[in-house]
Amino acid sequence: MSKPKKKHRKIIPLKTKTLGNRIEDYTFVEVRWLDIEGDDGWSTLDVLKKEKLPVAVSKGYLLSQKGGVTRLFRDYIESKEKPTMEDIGSTVIIPTSVIVSIKKINLQ
Repeated sequence: MSKPKKKHRKIIPLKTKTLGNRIEDYTFVEVRWLDIEGDDGWSTLDVLKKEKLPVAVSKGYLLSQKGGVTRLFRDYIESKEKPTMEDIGSTVIIPTSVIVSIKKINLQ
């Protein structure tokens, strides 16, 4: 008898309407996702049949997961006048369909 496959979570529920410009409102996550593998060199059919997709790992603040797309940002600039963020950087957009797993990371 075979074991049931472990289902990995691909979506983290978010209340995106309440997200603003306070970094504390965003969930920090680790996303493991299947990347594309390519090789321009010579090979054989047997080698190609045995090739596996690499798993890429991205960490950052989760902005949204809708329309089949997961959006993260890793950097932000704090406002000089008040305790909020102004701009974001190091953004990553991942098709949700290639996500192997996503998990929250506690930064406290």
